[in-house]
Amino acid sequence: MEKAYLQIITDRDRVRVRFKKERGRITEFVVQYETQVGDKWKPVIRYDTAHGRAHTDVIRPDGTQEKTLLHFPNYNDAFSYAEEDVKSNWERYRRDYLREVEK
Repeated sequence: MEKAYLQIITDRDRVRVRFKKERGRITEFVVQYETQVGDKWKPVIRYDTAHGRAHTDVIRPDGTQEKTLLHFPNYNDAFSYAEEDVKSNWERYRRDYLREVEK
């Protein structure tokens, strides 16, 4: 089963979620927080399983990315963590990103 949806936080903030699940287990996922800068949506932080490992990419306004591996026993736990982190911290991620935009 594959599922994808867009969660609207505000008119300028959203979370893009996609995951695949087999027999109750997440086999891959993406949780990406995006904010609108001008008329464009910009990715700010992304949790995903690309390259076969759960990790976080903090995306800078200049396009560079800071990658951090996640150390969870399975993708279900990593996915739950990713959703909760974005839900709890999107305002800080937005503030930090916009601070760099203004430099």
